[in-house]
Amino acid sequence: MNKPNLKDLTLKNIWQIFLVVTLPIICVTGVSPIPYSIRLPLIYATGILFLVVFVFCDIKIRINTVTVTSFILISYIGISIIYSYDQQATIQLFLLYACSFTLIFIDMPKSYFLKILSIFYVICAVIAFSIIISVFVQNCMLKYFWFIVNPTHSAEISRLIGKELAIGAYSGFAREKAEAAYIMNVGIAILFAKYFSDGKLAKKDLFMLLIFLVALMLTGKRTLFVIVIAAFAVFMLLSNLKGKTFKTMSVIIIAICALFVIMMFIPKVATIFERFMDQENVESMGDREPLWKYMTMMISEFPIFGAGMGSYNQYAYDHGLRVGNKKWSYNGHNSYMQIFSELGIVGSIIFLLFVIAALVYTVNSIKKFRNDRNDKYMSYFSLYIQIMMIIYSLTGNPVYTRQILFLWMFSIGMVMYLNRASENSMDTNRKILNTEEHII
Repeated sequence: MNKPNLKDLTLKNIWQIFLVVTLPIICVTGVSPIPYSIRLPLIYATGILFLVVFVFCDIKIRINTVTVTSFILISYIGISIIYSYDQQATIQLFLLYACSFTLIFIDMPKSYFLKILSIFYVICAVIAFSIIISVFVQNCMLKYFWFIVNPTHSAEISRLIGKELAIGAYSGFAREKAEAAYIMNVGIAILFAKYFSDGKLAKKDLFMLLIFLVALMLTGKRTLFVIVIAAFAVFMLLSNLKGKTFKTMSVIIIAICALFVIMMFIPKVATIFERFMDQENVESMGDREPLWKYMTMMISEFPIFGAGMGSYNQYAYDHGLRVGNKKWSYNGHNSYMQIFSELGIVGSIIFLLFVIAALVYTVNSIKKFRNDRNDKYMSYFSLYIQIMMIIYSLTGNPVYTRQILFLWMFSIGMVMYLNRASENSMDTNRKILNTEEHII
């Protein structure tokens, strides 16, 4: 990324630099108090700056299935405020989605996108090492890194970290195991994208891939571990790597051997496999079933248009859900059911159309950019994030989580930009050719 000349800075340049700095803070810095407290203001600032730049600069919006379905979805969420069961929650989610969807129209030099992914990678690596260090140093985060994970010495944060450690889960600087597992997936996404765009990984990248995998396993999050396997399988199907069957088998065998060796030195890595083998826990989906019955009640009561985006928590509370005699505020841990209950049949169809449109658009981009390493790299990264969203939504709340939602929209916006840039380049070449023919 070239250093901008301060004298030549325009409003659009300022917006682009703001995104390079802001996106990593929003997306991959975890839920420790400082990044958590500034995340929402930065998200709102992103949305406001986009509107300013859109009005005063030359940002163009291309009409296609992704942009049309995104606009309809935002409009539908906005309309649902009128009849929502919990209007305040719907307004908050509407603002969050409105700001996040501006990233679909992101417009900046390709080098800026690559810089953002590089910053993502560095932050993910730091958090990965902090997770592994936590295994060997007892109560490491609260003893030695309290100024990151708990600078205010909150008793509640200390209790939550202690609760995770008691079940053999580690989150490092991310401060929460699900957040840590999500961030490890971002790091793995970058390395997978690099491998499938280059056809190889350097030794340092192989080492870091192993570090990310170990750190992910130490969080104990099963669904987020399954995402790695699913994404790798999809990438292998799409890729045009030579000898990919042999390479796949080699990678699997090496990975299994490496993990067995690691488990000899770090036995707690095996915790995630123990959770997979816990039949009772698997059948109850980690005790999520009690949460799901309230979504079933909502669907039967509001089948067509839903109860309003974000209204699940209040509805469940009013119908008897209590945790420590307090209101449950962590959603339903199944985004598909929750979207169905909150947006109804109509809204769910719109939401799924957007998801499918973005996924198909990205897959087509990978095929289109087979001969361009950087474009293919960014397209594979985008595809991984979308696969993560689709799978994680079965047992988690990614479409309600600020940082994951923001990363999802950024990844889609990145592929949209690549296609716009490619089309502009083709148009320019056509004009040059037509001019030359006319001269001749």
